[in-house]
Amino acid sequence: MKFLIILYFILFTVANFTPIKAEEPLQIGTETEDISLTDDLNIAKAQALKYPDNPEAHFNLAIALSRTSLVEEAIKELRKTKLLIRKPENIGIIDKKIIEYREMLKDKTNEAYANNIRYRLAFSHYLKAYLISKDIQKSVKAGLKPASTNKEQKTKSKSLNLLTSKSFALNDSNPEIKKNLEESIYYFDEQLKVNPNDIWTKVYYGFILTEQYNDLHKAKRLWTEAARQDPNNPAPHFFLGELKIKEGNLKEGILEISQALLLRSLGN
Repeated sequence: MKFLIILYFILFTVANFTPIKAEEPLQIGTETEDISLTDDLNIAKAQALKYPDNPEAHFNLAIALSRTSLVEEAIKELRKTKLLIRKPENIGIIDKKIIEYREMLKDKTNEAYANNIRYRLAFSHYLKAYLISKDIQKSVKAGLKPASTNKEQKTKSKSLNLLTSKSFALNDSNPEIKKNLEESIYYFDEQLKVNPNDIWTKVYYGFILTEQYNDLHKAKRLWTEAARQDPNNPAPHFFLGELKIKEGNLKEGILEISQALLLRSLGN
């Protein structure tokens, strides 16, 4: 009887004890918040809800979403991150993350881990370029924004609003903006050298090429390759649809987006 009691106690303890696994997300915290560097969508969503004003939490969510078919949500979170990094209390956070990610990249023992960090660095330098452009704009008297034409309004109503952002101000003439955009491109290129079939890198590499360089030709090639690699992946079809709408091919664009929506409704 005594043996059974001891055995029951051991089993109960084991059942209710959860060991810390080595592969659990790295905890990167501030004084009051712990933000996990994670691609797990549920964890990333929970962190963004818990810390709604933390740009790192929303950046993690943008990264997690960027590896799903929820492309419009990924772009939305990326834009939210842009707004948060401009707040005075978040000054320097992008520089800090770039330094941290570069240190992490020195670990050559885990290529999957390195792929994750390169992907984040590409986005981090893109955000840094954005931040510099906004700092410049703050010192320049803003002009009036021209009203959209009826044609523009009609086009926007048919799209998912993925490719409507403009290139960063002075991205050709300002060396720091240019440098960070080039760093972003560099890390996307490095990703594809290591893993030529990385669909998510192709999708968002194309997004930045279109937005910042108006390189529609290379973006279309990347998205077409991604769609051929995985015909059931909705993400490249969303961007191809947006690109065709941007080019004025409204019918073809809507067909691409409809196909993407259908694929997503089937659980892809």
